[in-house]
Amino acid sequence: MSKKHKDVTFTKAKPYYATTLKQLFALATPGREDITDAVAILGLCTVPDIARFIGRPRSALYYHVRALRDCGLLLESKVQREGIKTTSYYDLPGRPLIVRYNLSTPRSRRAVMKIARVRFRTGERGFMRACHPDDAVVEGSLRNLWVAHWKGWLTDEDLREANRLLAELVDVFRHGAGDGGDRKPHELTFGIAPVLTRGRLVSH
Repeated sequence: MSKKHKDVTFTKAKPYYATTLKQLFALATPGREDITDAVAILGLCTVPDIARFIGRPRSALYYHVRALRDCGLLLESKVQREGIKTTSYYDLPGRPLIVRYNLSTPRSRRAVMKIARVRFRTGERGFMRACHPDDAVVEGSLRNLWVAHWKGWLTDEDLREANRLLAELVDVFRHGAGDGGDRKPHELTFGIAPVLTRGRLVSH
């Protein structure tokens, strides 16, 4: 599958996994995953395109876009046309962009926890912005605003089923980039974790 924009072509045939500490800490910086999320939805785009989509001034984004580019989380292509200054276009190195957790060292654990913190804060901001009667649907099959928190006992089979269902839900969000006609942008934030008491798993 290729995505074209004038003189620029990026090919993304498979997912891209963010694995290095530099990439993890880049995504853990507030605001940067908003940029990669915007590119995931928009497809090939410029910094002004990203700024309009996320509602931030373009001048506040260039530093973060360069940091994401330098660690391989954004691809940059420059187009020079006669009489017009060079324009930079950005895309993801693959779709979907997946963070591969690494808990093997204290530093990598800190990076994963920072990413989690940023993602939950991003989800909170999105939820609060969407709490408006003109945009939010809170009942029925077209419900688009929902936050919940549950705790319960799971067998290994229950956990496999929960992960299967979560993976299916994520797949629903993995459409191609760009305007999809009647498709509208939505965001999904969730967390799953074992319940710990004083550093130990709760047990019977």
